[in-house]
Amino acid sequence: MSKFSLVQNFLGYQNKKDVSNTDPRYLIVGSHDVLVNDGEKISSRDGYTIDGDSNPALTPIKSSYDWNTSTGVERNLRAYEGELEYRYVDSSDVVTWRRLVNGWGTSVNFRYAEWWSTAEAKDLLLLVNGSSNIYMWSGAITTLASSTLNTITKEGTSTWAEDRFLIAGTRTVIIDGITYTYTGGEGTTTLTGVTPDPTAGGHSVGDVIHQGLRTTANTPSSGVDNDVIIVHKNQLYLGDTSRRDLYISTTTDYTDFTTIASPRIPSNAALLTLDSAIVGLAVQEDAVYVTAGKNDWYQVNFTLSSDNTKEAITVQKLKSGTQQAAQSQEMIGNIKNSIVFISNEPTFDSLGRIENITTPQSVPLSDPIKLDFEGYNFTNAHVKYFRNQTFIALPSEGLVLIYDHENGYWQPPQTLPIVRLAIINGELYGHCSAVPETYKLFDTTVQTDDGNPINHVAIFAYRNFGKRYKKKNFNEYYTEGYIGGSTIINATYKFDFGGFTNILTKTIDASDNGILFSTTTDGSLGKVPLGHSPLGSITDSVSGLPKFRIIHGLAKTAFYEYTVEYSTDEEGYQWQILAQGGNAIESTSDAIEIKR
Repeated sequence: MSKFSLVQNFLGYQNKKDVSNTDPRYLIVGSHDVLVNDGEKISSRDGYTIDGDSNPALTPIKSSYDWNTSTGVERNLRAYEGELEYRYVDSSDVVTWRRLVNGWGTSVNFRYAEWWSTAEAKDLLLLVNGSSNIYMWSGAITTLASSTLNTITKEGTSTWAEDRFLIAGTRTVIIDGITYTYTGGEGTTTLTGVTPDPTAGGHSVGDVIHQGLRTTANTPSSGVDNDVIIVHKNQLYLGDTSRRDLYISTTTDYTDFTTIASPRIPSNAALLTLDSAIVGLAVQEDAVYVTAGKNDWYQVNFTLSSDNTKEAITVQKLKSGTQQAAQSQEMIGNIKNSIVFISNEPTFDSLGRIENITTPQSVPLSDPIKLDFEGYNFTNAHVKYFRNQTFIALPSEGLVLIYDHENGYWQPPQTLPIVRLAIINGELYGHCSAVPETYKLFDTTVQTDDGNPINHVAIFAYRNFGKRYKKKNFNEYYTEGYIGGSTIINATYKFDFGGFTNILTKTIDASDNGILFSTTTDGSLGKVPLGHSPLGSITDSVSGLPKFRIIHGLAKTAFYEYTVEYSTDEEGYQWQILAQGGNAIESTSDAIEIKR
């Protein structure tokens, strides 16, 4: 019986060490669109499906936000040239992305923060887009029942206020693109004091109604561009990326940046000046962090007086190194007890390493894929944490990177046209970097990308069996895994670097019943799909596919090192690799050609 030297319990993806010095349990450069799942198997990734309508216009998404409101409803926004939209699900569960407000031109790089209004008894969403304005949206959406000369009645029994419509200040609703102002009735199902006449709008029962945006101009100051925004302890922080000033509002009014008592009390506004222009803001636990210029990180500190009636604010410049600032606001993310960011080096790192720079340092999280990171274009990149993994969208590369915090390794790059990542109804979505479309990513019900085949490639690190200077050979190669109904996997064996000595290709065909080990239930794709049961993670180890075992017979080739590649590029193909290896022995061929 042949003795096979197997590789199993796979460890992720690396691109730093030489491919012949890397542990053979790792995938190497050239691998893409496969995942190491929680069962330590290599798996073809699931596809994506479009969320809402398709749109061929060449106007990519520029910004997005996912808002889990204080009243328990979720609001998801996206913006692209001229448009700011919200996600709407009707009574039949049909998804559309509807216009909130248009006419923005190219000024759609919105950034967002949530602020609590005591007067409204709800959280409100604040938006900035590089102008001197602050925009506010209540997140209110409902449908029309009827209207009169100066009233609008909503469907359902909940009041307008209960559906998040504003009860104070200048208030507007929008129906079919027409804006109406109202003055009362929020505690009932009928708004009053409505102008202009809603009956002249030609609206129909069931038409969608949403709250209009409220604009506060020239705040905190005329000439200051509101580029970055965050809320901490109900104080709004605003920064202009061309200035060093950090503006902080009062706790009771997000538009008030001037009320400062002497001595200062905790609810007061503040103005802080840094040593370089602000790039981004982050909140972690009880602290606010500011990244500025190319190198700097700051921590905003609050010190209460002994009687808790006075508060001083100071800025501490943290010890950091050259190029250690984050590249942009979108390249900063929160993961449990840490802040992660893409620095200007570039590296993927955490704020904790910046604070403790004088102590022995852990390597950056991106170190195992250092060569990839150094070659990537990070323009408009976006970082998002989801289910113990950090996802990094690289729109200029057409890739999404995944770092698995639980297992401490990187996944191979995923070929996805994503510019912004989103979490909608507890699932991972992506907004497109080419057209104004949104996709549900890693959708377990499909094995295509919106109907297009996925090219899955898994390339393992080279093996030399500990004797780099000796030739080896094998004539049989064992692969074990799982395979979907009509899938044909290409197994390519490359002997010596790049296949210099020889390249052999075999197939693993799901139609070959002799290699399958399955139950009497048909487990083919479409009958028992991989996504039949709800999953907790994109890397969950899932059964349901027939198991296969195959031994490929190969012509003996004397080699110093070899690699094996598994790949597919057809619609609906689905597979997992559990173990692989050949019956390698030392060759009788002498290494005469390398002797001098």
